[in-house]
Amino acid sequence: MPRVVRYTLKQTVLINVLFVILVVAGVFSLLTTPTENMPLVDMGRVFVHTVYYGASAEDVEQLVTRKIEDALEDLESVEYVQSHSYRNFSSVQVKFLDDTDYRYLYDELRFLVLNIKDELPRGAEEPTFIWLDTDIWKPVIEVHVGGDLSLRGLERYAEELRVQLLAVPDVRDVAIRGSVTEEFHLALDPERLRRFGVTFMEVVRAVESAGTKIPTGRFRTGDTAFMLDTGRRLERRQQVLEVVVRRDGDGNFIRVGDLAASARLHHRDPITIASVNGHSAIRMVVTKERQGNAVTISGQVKTAAQRFGERHADEGISVVFTNDSTIEINDALRTLGGNLLLGMALVILVLWLTLGFRNAMITAVGIPFSFLCALAIMKFTGLTINTISLFSFVLVTGIIVDDAVIIVENTFRHMQMGKNRRQAIIDGTAEVMLPVISAALTTLLAFLPMLIMTGHIGDFFAIIPKTVAFALIASLLEALFILPIHVWDWGPRQPSTARQINDKATPFAHLQSGVFGLVWRVYRRLLLWVLDHKLPALLGMNLLLAAAVAILLLSMLGIAPLIQVKFFPGNYFRYHVTLQTAAGTSLERTDEMVRETSRFILSLGPGQAESAAGMAGYYEDQDYVRHNGPNYGQVVVTLPEVRQRDFPGIPGNDPIRYLPEVRRKIADHVAATYGDDPANPRVQVFEEVDGPPTGKAVNVRIQGPAMEEALAAADHLLARMRDDAALSDLVDLGDDRPSQHRTVRFEPRQEAVYEYNLSVDRVTALVAGVLNGWYAGVYRTIDEEVDMVVRLARHDDPVGGANGLATPLDALAVPVIDHSAAPIYLRDLVNARYAREPNVRSRYQGRPTVTVSADIRAGANLSAAAARNRIQAHWQSAADTMPGVVLTFGGEFESTLKSYTSLATAFAIAILGIYMVLSSQFRDYLQPLIILAAVPFSLIGVSFGIFFTRGIFTIASFIATVGLSGVAVNNTILLLDFMNKRYRDGKDLRPAILESCAARMRPVLITTVTTLLGLLPMAIGIPSKSLTWAPMATAFVTGLSSATVLALLITPVNYELLEGWRAKLRRRRIGKLRRKGAF
Repeated sequence: MPRVVRYTLKQTVLINVLFVILVVAGVFSLLTTPTENMPLVDMGRVFVHTVYYGASAEDVEQLVTRKIEDALEDLESVEYVQSHSYRNFSSVQVKFLDDTDYRYLYDELRFLVLNIKDELPRGAEEPTFIWLDTDIWKPVIEVHVGGDLSLRGLERYAEELRVQLLAVPDVRDVAIRGSVTEEFHLALDPERLRRFGVTFMEVVRAVESAGTKIPTGRFRTGDTAFMLDTGRRLERRQQVLEVVVRRDGDGNFIRVGDLAASARLHHRDPITIASVNGHSAIRMVVTKERQGNAVTISGQVKTAAQRFGERHADEGISVVFTNDSTIEINDALRTLGGNLLLGMALVILVLWLTLGFRNAMITAVGIPFSFLCALAIMKFTGLTINTISLFSFVLVTGIIVDDAVIIVENTFRHMQMGKNRRQAIIDGTAEVMLPVISAALTTLLAFLPMLIMTGHIGDFFAIIPKTVAFALIASLLEALFILPIHVWDWGPRQPSTARQINDKATPFAHLQSGVFGLVWRVYRRLLLWVLDHKLPALLGMNLLLAAAVAILLLSMLGIAPLIQVKFFPGNYFRYHVTLQTAAGTSLERTDEMVRETSRFILSLGPGQAESAAGMAGYYEDQDYVRHNGPNYGQVVVTLPEVRQRDFPGIPGNDPIRYLPEVRRKIADHVAATYGDDPANPRVQVFEEVDGPPTGKAVNVRIQGPAMEEALAAADHLLARMRDDAALSDLVDLGDDRPSQHRTVRFEPRQEAVYEYNLSVDRVTALVAGVLNGWYAGVYRTIDEEVDMVVRLARHDDPVGGANGLATPLDALAVPVIDHSAAPIYLRDLVNARYAREPNVRSRYQGRPTVTVSADIRAGANLSAAAARNRIQAHWQSAADTMPGVVLTFGGEFESTLKSYTSLATAFAIAILGIYMVLSSQFRDYLQPLIILAAVPFSLIGVSFGIFFTRGIFTIASFIATVGLSGVAVNNTILLLDFMNKRYRDGKDLRPAILESCAARMRPVLITTVTTLLGLLPMAIGIPSKSLTWAPMATAFVTGLSSATVLALLITPVNYELLEGWRAKLRRRRIGKLRRKGAF
């Protein structure tokens, strides 16, 4: 090792040039690496959406949903298939098995579904596919184009703006939501049809044939060639009205104009209606390419949209921005960046106070150097700067200087012992080179197994081990090869207290005075006491460990809520308000409620809401599953930036405490406004968690042989849950059972169908066409072709509705098909009756399903696991009475179980890897176990730290615990390495232990304090607190604190016990050999 250091000192120019090159590469990467809120992660889920306009939920399930489910039966690597069939709409969700080839499976799924599109009913649109990744629920920004115009008018402005936004560099797509489909509607007057004796289908055929145009080739005469075509496209309203249907008995032509109540360009009845801040709007969702910079794109999109709004302001057009990812990005940069800078400053300050100014500056160079090298590697490997990578940098701020601290401190110690600078650099670096390498490897081995975490949660957190590994490797190389040159060039002068090497020089020379001299005297007394009282010391430590493990296990398993366990902390920048009105409520009425709710939320003040984006016709739950129906609506509220928030009565404007308050206000307002309204909506309020989607805390799928059995089981379970005091902290407890709404059911008369030589399919299609509209070709507008729809006029039509249908039963009196004897009326073909049917039909793995769900009140000790245990106990008491009914748990419990299981596996792999490195270094089977004892030491701090601070144990806390296993052993490695060297040099066991503790106490404390101070600003929230990452920092700080204290006190005890036992064995062996005469 000394030869390596001597060679490094000879290559000063080369290494300094490499240092500058790496710094420049890092700065370039910092300026050019894309910045975004969250890394792009594939969720392994696909939604297949199919619109079947006019169909009931039952028809959608039978004719669309089940056919898609059947087509997917042969698809491999599927975890589950879940479907929801609504009126007009089918949604099939497919979840692939974790860590399979998602993209290949997605292509296979598309092929299988599109292969059966011809089997879908006439009128069903082609299925669309939504691949769920972070861009879907975390787009760059959403732009709303609003104004006092029709939806079609707003859509034209939105399409114009969309072209401009697509021109912004690195914009992948601008999806328009809330638009309408333009059609030409020909509404026939039922009374005129009866008067003229014309049937509905006669008009359809006439219009369809009149709008037929066929290319006929060309005709050549001499040198002239004529292009030929036959027929025409209907391009003007008057052309439609002039279409001849037939002649009457007097020979007069009966034209469409004689039968029409109205003929106009209109739009299909919308399935959804968008609004923003209570006003009509078209929503535009902007997503980016993978290499795009979200901050830059958002700024350019805002500039383009604002200019567009200014140009069209006189036309009443306004532009509103929502779901702006730069709010989270700027908050993360401000919070994590502030934590990072303050942590770096504290680390440098401690180094200055303990090692002197020059040593501190030389050591601190490793922090920005490691970060810049890590950024260069991140850019090369395609990673981005986001909240997770920023946190990773904060996490390693104090860790990456450990190697440099150990080398500089050991070099400085050799200088204090009287050696010249060059010799001190060579001896000090060579002495700790192998332990430093081992310590770095153990830290890497603690973090890298996190890459085996499964599913999208594992992909989401994979940036942490990658970023940490990049920074640690850079810091290790800097400490071993660059730092010695910096010490040689700019290191401190010879200490004034140094002495020349002589017989009086002692290992305690560096602890003769100063703060470390005082600390050593206190530490020495404690160390001697525990060495003399090994049994009480070990017994006390083991009792603490047992209590710590019990606290964690009892809480995580839900047996006793000693600490609060939550998969991901509830920090958020947006919250959702969902409205579920009574079945049968019209879309327009639901839209009115959504807008009124939006206006109420905005009236709370600008400090409580920046914008409120409304959508009637569907809502998205916490798993981003879309629930469709005219009686569904949602409002997505964006909170102001952190510095602009003003939550009255909420300490620190804490969004976690604000959510229950705003939930109560909204519920009270809706109850006061719509309490007497038949459409009185059910309201739910939940936060959009700043992390991967995990679903609600409680999510129980109840599958039955039929929906009736599933509903009965849900009734029983809900009743037991509401009566259980242990579950009193559940909020928004309910299920997604279908609502019953009134329906007019037309049933073909079998005898009449065959009497008139028809088919049931044709009669069914005829009823749908008469009531919902029959597509009869196309109508050409100025810039596009739209569908021509022939239907009966309705009483509520804004134009020509005077003689229209007042109820669906009025259609029975309309002639629909011509016959040789007389026109056939609809009443001749079908019977009609009122009925009630569900508005949604849900299935999970092909079985009827009801889902019971709830959230947990903020601040409650109840965990998802504890709630699951209580629910399981309630179900066991009734399971025998409900054969065929099966319960499965999803949501936060499912995410927690999967992630904690894979993390536990990573933890075991990390411990095994660390043991292998240590056994290789120490060439011993038992000494690595002494070092690994630091891991349970850290667990004591994690558990009791969360317990006494009343913090939250999250998935991030578990990750900190796994990573901490590598950091915690570092100090013990150096301590044990020095003990072995002193003991093998011939010193007695106790003096060897004391000298080693004296030699390593200062670097152990310095490295620990620098690591703690690097994380302390994040843990306590200075200058600002991250609710997402503070639990992880807290776990790291408390765990490392306990690991360090116990390592300094218990490791010498374990070492003395082990080596004392080995010495006894050697003496016994020698005694036996002497008695046998071997000596």
